[in-house]
Amino acid sequence: MSTSAVNSSFDPSILAQLGITGSTSSPTTATSGTASSTGQLGQQAFLNLMVAELKNQDPTQPMSGQNMLAQLAQFSTVSGIQNMSSSFATLSKSLSTNQALQAASLVGRTVLAPSSMAVLPATGSLQGSVDISSPASQVSVGIYDRSGQLVKQIDLGTQAQGLANFSWDGTNMQGTPMPAGTYEVKAVGQVNGQNQGLNVLSPAQVSSVTLAQNGGPITLSLGDGMGSVDLSQVRQIS
Repeated sequence: MSTSAVNSSFDPSILAQLGITGSTSSPTTATSGTASSTGQLGQQAFLNLMVAELKNQDPTQPMSGQNMLAQLAQFSTVSGIQNMSSSFATLSKSLSTNQALQAASLVGRTVLAPSSMAVLPATGSLQGSVDISSPASQVSVGIYDRSGQLVKQIDLGTQAQGLANFSWDGTNMQGTPMPAGTYEVKAVGQVNGQNQGLNVLSPAQVSSVTLAQNGGPITLSLGDGMGSVDLSQVRQIS
C-alpha cells in the first residue's frame, strides 16, 4: 500500500480542525495529553492512533471525514465526563468546607434537635417540642427523673402535623418543685387509632463541633450532658 494513495484519500481539512499541520506520514504532536503509564488514553495518543489508522487503512475503503469526526466526538464525550467528575469532586469539597464553617458558627448557640433528655434550669421552665409526623390525638408528654419515675404528665390533646410545643414549670404532680437538672422526656399519642411513641425535640446549647473525615456527617456536641446530634437533625437554631 503506497503512502501517496493513502494521503490522496484523506481530507487534510480534518487535520486542520485538530490543529495538526504537515504530512500525514509524519504527524506532529497534538496539543496535550499522552497515553499514561496506567493505560489511560490521552489526547496525543488518541490522535496518533487516529493518524496511524489513516496511514494503514485500505485505500479502496478509506475512512470518511464523518466517521473520523464521530470517533473524535466519542473521545470528547469521555474526556468531558472525566472533567465533569473532577469538577463535581471539587464542588463537593468546597460545599463540605462551607458547611463546616457554618457549623463552627453554631458553638454557643441553642439548637432544637431530637433528644430524649431535657434540662430544667434553676430558674424558669423546661421547654421542648413533640414532632408530630401525622395528625395525632391524646398527645401527652411524660417527665421522668433519673430513677425512671414519672414526675409530671402534660396533656397536649389533639395535634395537627408539625411541632407541638410544651413547657414544664418544674413541679411534680403534687405541685412540689423539683430540683434543677436533666430529666427524661417521652411523648405518646394516638395515630390512626393506634398508640404510638412520638419523637421529642429538646433545646440545647452547642458546646463543640466535630468534623468527620471523608465527607461524613458533621456532629454537634450539646452541653448539660445532652449528648450529640448530626447537624442534619437540627430543626431550629436560636
